[in-house]
Amino acid sequence: MFIQALLVALSYYLAWLLDSIFGFQTATRPIILGTITGLLCGDLKTGVIMGAALEAVYMGISGIGGVTAADYRSATAIAVGLTILSGITIEEGIALAAPIGALCLGLMNVTVAFSNIMEPLYLKTAKEGNVKKYDLIMWFHTLVLQHLIDTLVIFLCCYLGTAAIEVIFASIPAWVLTGLGASGGMLVVVGLCLTSQAIWSNATPFYVLLGFVLSKYINLPIMAIAVIGIFLAYMVYDRNLRMQKAMQSVSGSNGNGGDDFYA
Repeated sequence: MFIQALLVALSYYLAWLLDSIFGFQTATRPIILGTITGLLCGDLKTGVIMGAALEAVYMGISGIGGVTAADYRSATAIAVGLTILSGITIEEGIALAAPIGALCLGLMNVTVAFSNIMEPLYLKTAKEGNVKKYDLIMWFHTLVLQHLIDTLVIFLCCYLGTAAIEVIFASIPAWVLTGLGASGGMLVVVGLCLTSQAIWSNATPFYVLLGFVLSKYINLPIMAIAVIGIFLAYMVYDRNLRMQKAMQSVSGSNGNGGDDFYA
């Protein structure tokens, strides 16, 4: 169990490291982090399924003014890790992710505090013009200080919490577990609704209804519906682009806004 909990923490640390070094913003997303965690823990299928489900939950949540509702990164790593290590169902693991993400939100303040502590040293080294020392401080901050504490917390949660999760779920009545599974499925729907609300337009209901018909009555698999959606999105994009170019050409030929400096 020690090695497995260490692998869960390692997946979280590697995802953060990829984002920090290469400037990505996607390695720590639930769909990627969940896949990495599942791969390292030996259950890739569970990692992919939970990562995609948690991505749907947290996709519509964004930080406004620096305020975030939950730490989806820690929630994904711990929820996927506990699900694989303790043997609970995927729905129960998804239901656990929401409170875990809210509790782990405070860890972000700790990592930001470490970054603020390092700032005077960065400024002093930059003023001295010591590039080599600046690089060493930067790498030490990135590799050790930036996410060492939250990685350690994730390891302890998986290592110490697995046995507790098994005992708790063994003593919970069956109807409560059924409710947890249902709430886990509802979280995915809520996340998709938040995302749909952000992109809603007059044309959106048609595509939502089309996807429902293709899935419910024609029984097309999700991958086929996704491919159809990609083709439709490209067709709409290409049509709008052609219309925009046509409007620009007509406007220029009539002498109304015919300045083609930015063409």
